[in-house]
Amino acid sequence: MKRLRPVLALLAVLSLAVPVGAIGWPSPAPAAPQPIPLPDVRGPAPDPDTLPGGSNPADPGPRQRYDYQNPAEALRSHTDEPPPDDVAAQLAALSPEAEKAGTWEHCQKRWLEYKQRKAAEQAAGKQTSRPLPWRSWLRTYIPAQGNDNQGKAYVLHVAKRLRLGANHGWRSEVHVPEVNRYYDLANEELGLFYEIKSGKGVDDGELARDKQFVALEKGKPNPRTLVYLFAVEPSETAKTKLRDAGLSHLVVPALKNLVNPGDDGEAGGAGTGGPSGGDPQPGPAGNAADVLRAPDQRGTQGAALDEFADSPDTPAEAEELARVNQQLAAESGHPELAQDLGGVDFSTLELRYVADTYHNGSGVQYAFKADQLTAADQRSFGGRRAARLASDAFFVWLELPPSAFTVNLNPDEPDRIIDAAFGRTDAGRVLLEADLTLKKSVAKFIHPNTPGGRKYWDALQGPTKCMTMRQWIVPGTATVRENGNELYILDAPLQVKMESDVIKARGVGGIGGCSHQDEAITRQNESLYRTTILPQVQDAVNHAPEYADLRRVYASRVAAEWFRQRSATKRTAYSDLIGKGDISRWQSREPWNPRDVFDRYVQSYKNGEFKVPHTTRRGNTVYTQTFVYGGVDFSRVDRDRVDADAFARQHPALAASVGDSLHGPVGQGREVWLGGLTTAKPIAEAFARPAPATSNPLFYALAPLPLVAWLLAGGLLLRRRRARTTSSGA
Repeated sequence: MKRLRPVLALLAVLSLAVPVGAIGWPSPAPAAPQPIPLPDVRGPAPDPDTLPGGSNPADPGPRQRYDYQNPAEALRSHTDEPPPDDVAAQLAALSPEAEKAGTWEHCQKRWLEYKQRKAAEQAAGKQTSRPLPWRSWLRTYIPAQGNDNQGKAYVLHVAKRLRLGANHGWRSEVHVPEVNRYYDLANEELGLFYEIKSGKGVDDGELARDKQFVALEKGKPNPRTLVYLFAVEPSETAKTKLRDAGLSHLVVPALKNLVNPGDDGEAGGAGTGGPSGGDPQPGPAGNAADVLRAPDQRGTQGAALDEFADSPDTPAEAEELARVNQQLAAESGHPELAQDLGGVDFSTLELRYVADTYHNGSGVQYAFKADQLTAADQRSFGGRRAARLASDAFFVWLELPPSAFTVNLNPDEPDRIIDAAFGRTDAGRVLLEADLTLKKSVAKFIHPNTPGGRKYWDALQGPTKCMTMRQWIVPGTATVRENGNELYILDAPLQVKMESDVIKARGVGGIGGCSHQDEAITRQNESLYRTTILPQVQDAVNHAPEYADLRRVYASRVAAEWFRQRSATKRTAYSDLIGKGDISRWQSREPWNPRDVFDRYVQSYKNGEFKVPHTTRRGNTVYTQTFVYGGVDFSRVDRDRVDADAFARQHPALAASVGDSLHGPVGQGREVWLGGLTTAKPIAEAFARPAPATSNPLFYALAPLPLVAWLLAGGLLLRRRRARTTSSGA
């Protein structure tokens, strides 16, 4: 027992020491930032008028890449939560390493502080969201530790790109004591000061001092100029704040590229660790690296996988992640970077680019397109689910025959709802649910209590105002650009078709369709529907959020069909999967039963979607007698191919955006592109540069052979010529 006392004493000290100051984030007095050594730039200094803030600023040119490091990337393999009460964890929190951003000790300490803060909030009775699980918190912690390196790397990139050399009077971290503010780059002789942001946000605290700076310079004979420089287009909120502060800004377009020790930097993405990085660990929605990955391939990391892995699964988790990110970003010294997250509307995510046999073997380059969130209070979530649905559907479209890709909600045909194998997939679920949603959309548009529905209802002919039709969704003609091994899906619309029909099963009021109605009236009612209601249904299918999953799986259908047709004439990355019928790897991730969907449809059919009382000759109650059935038919895909000239003219920046999307999210208007790669070879081998010829010992033995052969041939010719001369002379 005596030998245990020192250990117990240590534990007591630890238990007392750790919580001190742990609740809340440390807030030491801000220290002066370390200047970044600027290079000397050859040649004359740039003309001040052509620099940002000058009278005639030059175009900074196209987007370029810059590299940075993040020491915390090595922590991606730490999938197990550190024990909160473990002695090792407490020692880590007390270690000097715990003050070094990106170390395991620093990570453990911040995790303990986060949990203690959440516990304190709950104990105080505050309305607070649930604590994040370890993996979600870690995915937020890791990129934040690279913020400072990222910011400094972009500052240096701007200095080199604009030729702001130290030999021309430029300095970094220049202090303006009047407003107690450090600016990233400045040339005091020229009176040019630059605040440089690698993200798209601004810091309110810094901006308040910037307003003072602008106010101080007003009225001076030679006022100093302050300009904000961004790597990407700043957010609308940031633009408004800068405008209100009287500040101008310029985008020096650049793409961050994380290159940690051991990376070659050729295909890494933001937060990826480059191509040598391992696959992300699975989260609640599975392993993000499985996206577009065939069984014999590896999923390398890239912008797409990072965004999917870091995406929260629910709105509540997104809000909590935003709070954690704000705290971590503030601690990193770059609070403005917290505004960069949450900008992707994953509900609009679709696969829009694939390239076959990429990177030295069987593999694929791909890119997803999504919309940017525009409202400042919107949060991004659901990326993993959307990506997995698109990816799983892609493989289902490859494995099963096209004849299986139809679903059918018809009360007369309960045994022909869906193909058995297709009915075990999420793609099948999406199509069948969309078919049911289609019926409900019709009910919404014809509801008599809406202006359009009232007009439609009043124009229907016949005493019972009956309309029975078959209405179904089919692929529209996809617009694509095929460029050798590449496919760009430029547009993938869906089409709603309809025709009048008679249905046997009894629905609302015990009526079996509209067989009791005069055919001329039925045709007139059909024409009315085509011109007033059908366009609204078609628009909803192509744009309404309730059909987003259907549009997502259709885009994957277009990409899969391209591979199916290519595989008929050549070897492709997915040739071994086409038509095999094995969906075991891509079965539904959400429990569902096709018959349950059918029963919900029958319930709607029999009871009606709505009952609206109003006066008619037949009494005081009229039941809607519009019967809709049909299905979704994806068995056929048609493509309209765009030639090279039209593609270059209509989409001049798309090819560059797709290529750059491997290294980070790329914005193009309201769109965001997220890229990734798969490869069948080991990642290091797939991305290895070709060895130089001089590395082969045979090079030095074989290189002289052409010269020797040339000399021998020349010698033989000379000898023959001399021999002929001698013989002719004789």
